[in-house]
Amino acid sequence: MRRLSGRRLRARALCFTAIAVLVGGCSNGSGKGDRSEPNTGVAAGKICDGTLDSSAAAALRRLSGTDRFDELSGTNEAGEPNAFSLSRAVKHLHGEYLKRSACWVYKSGDESGTPLLEVRFSATRSYPSSSEKHSVGDRVRYPLGVYALAGPNGADLFFRCPTKPTSDDAAIGSTDYVKAEMTAHANQMRGDNVNKDRMVVLNSMARAIAEGAGCTSSAALLAQVPEAQDS
Repeated sequence: MRRLSGRRLRARALCFTAIAVLVGGCSNGSGKGDRSEPNTGVAAGKICDGTLDSSAAAALRRLSGTDRFDELSGTNEAGEPNAFSLSRAVKHLHGEYLKRSACWVYKSGDESGTPLLEVRFSATRSYPSSSEKHSVGDRVRYPLGVYALAGPNGADLFFRCPTKPTSDDAAIGSTDYVKAEMTAHANQMRGDNVNKDRMVVLNSMARAIAEGAGCTSSAALLAQVPEAQDS
């Protein structure tokens, strides 16, 4: 498990917040993570609280070029473990950014201190307009949820999921949608279809969140990610 100090974690999280994931972002980590003990990592299917199905696990292996992974250790601003928890992610959908349960995935044995990807979920009242062209330059749209886009610095997936605050850290009231947000820079990924593989991972985790939040039917997220939409 990787450890980061509270100050370093807050700085990195605020950097992701300050610049939209598909437009900018922080391309170099904020420092090397410390290890609490010798690490052998876990399989792709067990990372992020087991929310990656077989297709997503295979996609993560292609993106990373490895089959063993670590998560961030320590605790977040809510005093809860940084290691991703499906139940905590659902609980804090309406919470403040730094109190949401996020999955920080590192390649086991990677000494750079930079996560391969970060995924987190939040309740939202709206989603981006679908009026623009489906695929423009290095941004690719997918027919998933109500809006799904992969770009140079990550991927976003919005799906219908009516929820109400379930904890006392709510930053937003009742909403109709959930945003699944992945920070994962394309130039750090491997494979022949980086955009789709990132969306496969994000979609699998989103399906798990939808099930946990009791909105599987309204979310209507497909089990398999279709090909990108044409321009």
